[in-house]
Amino acid sequence: MERVALARLVNEEIRALAGRLESPEEEHAFAWMCACGCFALATATTGEYDKASGRVFAADHPASEERAAATEAFERDPDAFTIGRRLDERKRRKLTAELSRRLEREVMTKDAAT
Repeated sequence: MERVALARLVNEEIRALAGRLESPEEEHAFAWMCACGCFALATATTGEYDKASGRVFAADHPASEERAAATEAFERDPDAFTIGRRLDERKRRKLTAELSRRLEREVMTKDAAT
């Protein structure tokens, strides 16, 4: 369940960054962490992400019963984001920084191509 919380926290930071980059909602697909907590990357526009309430999954995910159970447990928790406070802050920052760099490169590459 902690991996699901970490994926959610990282995706919220990616969403905030995407908002600051002022990319049109339906124009560009960004990389997100799979909502099942497997750490695979899923792609979706910010509009798709928002419509799914942040539940974006890689193809065919949650892929295992364990990941599906973790996702369901996280979503049933009445205060699911308290789990996020227990996460290793260094790990969360490292993953967030890496994904932010990927996101920035994607946007820069797209902008250079247009």
